[in-house]
Amino acid sequence: MSAKYVTGSFQKKVTPYLTTFNDAEKKQFYLDADAAVQELVSMGKDPKQVLWVMQSIGLYLYGNSGKNFYVDYQKIILSDTCVLWSMQPPGGGCVHLFQTPGGKLLIDAGYGVNFFDWQKMLSAFGLGNFSDVKHVLCTHGDADHVGMTGLLPVPPFVHPITKELLENGSRSFASTNNLLLLEHVYTTTVNTFSQLAYPTEYRLSKTEPLGMRGIFPIIDEINFAGLRFEVWQSLGGHLAGQLFFYEPEAGLLFTSDAILNFATLTSWRLTYGSIPDYLITSVNINRELGRYERAELMKLAVELDAELRKKGKRLRLCCGHGAVSVIDEKGNLSIIDPVVHYSRRKYTEGLHNIVAKISWFVRRRLI
Repeated sequence: MSAKYVTGSFQKKVTPYLTTFNDAEKKQFYLDADAAVQELVSMGKDPKQVLWVMQSIGLYLYGNSGKNFYVDYQKIILSDTCVLWSMQPPGGGCVHLFQTPGGKLLIDAGYGVNFFDWQKMLSAFGLGNFSDVKHVLCTHGDADHVGMTGLLPVPPFVHPITKELLENGSRSFASTNNLLLLEHVYTTTVNTFSQLAYPTEYRLSKTEPLGMRGIFPIIDEINFAGLRFEVWQSLGGHLAGQLFFYEPEAGLLFTSDAILNFATLTSWRLTYGSIPDYLITSVNINRELGRYERAELMKLAVELDAELRKKGKRLRLCCGHGAVSVIDEKGNLSIIDPVVHYSRRKYTEGLHNIVAKISWFVRRRLI
C-alpha cells in the first residue's frame, strides 16, 4: 500500500533522525505515519501542517543540541554535603541531580540526544560527569524523562508498568483512550528522533501499598546519602506507571508531569511542549483523571507545606517541566531559588535564544 501524504520529500527530511532504523523499519514508519496523518486529517487538521509538526520535533531537538545546547538551572544547597541541581534543557523534562560525597542521584534522565551535552555541562559546573551516578529514579516512561537511561552506569528505578510500556513501544500502553495509532506513531517519532537509549536492565519499584499520602499509595522507599524518598504511585492520568517522589526532611516533592510551572517556561518551550496536544490531542492518556490527580496533588502539597512551615521550612515542588517552586499565599507557584542560564555559546542569553533556535523557528508555523 502506497502512502497518501508521506511523500518522498518528507521522507528525505526526516531520514537523518531515523539512524537506528533499517530499510524495512523506515518503510513501516512511513506507512504508520501516513495512517496517523489520515486520522488527524479526519479530525480537521491540515496534512501539510501535520507533517511539518512531526518534522519540527527533529529540527528543534537537533537545533538545540551540541553548541546550541543550554540549560536554565537552580542550585539549591540542602546541607553541607548535599546540593540539588534542578535543570531545564531546551526541550523536554527537567533533570534533577543530587550532588553528594557518595556520588550522584538523578531524578529523570532527559533526552538521549543530549547525553554528551549534559556531560560537557556537568564538567563546566565542576561536577565531573555521569560516571559516579548511583541511582536513577524515573517518574514515567516518556522519552524526555528516560532518554539517557541506557547510557548511565546503573539501571533506572521505574514502576513495573513503565518497563512494560518501554518494551511495548507505545505510550498508549494501559491507556484508556482510543488513540492507539496516534499514540504509537507519536511515541515512535519522539523516541527515535530524540535517540532514546533503552536500558537493558531495570530496578523495579514495589507495588503493594505501605501507606498513603492523600489519595496516593506509598509503594516503596529509596535511601541514599542521608536522603529518604517516599515513592508514591500516581493514578495514571498523564501516563501509566507514573511515580512521584517525596523527601520529607528536605521538603522536596517531585511531581513529574502532574504539576508544571507553566509561568516559568519560555515561549520556545511552551511551543515545543504543545506538539503532543497537536499530534495526539492530549499529553495525558486520561484527561479527566489527570485533572483530578493534579488537584489532589496540589491539595496534598498545601497540607505538606503547612506542616513544614511549623518547622521553619517550605515544600519545594520540583516539577517535571519548569522551575522548582513553592506555593505562595494565593495558591500560585512562585520561585524562591534563583534561575540561572547556562549556554554553550559565549553570547548573551537573548542573542543565544535567537541563534540556537533559528534552524527550527525560521520555518515554524503556528500549531
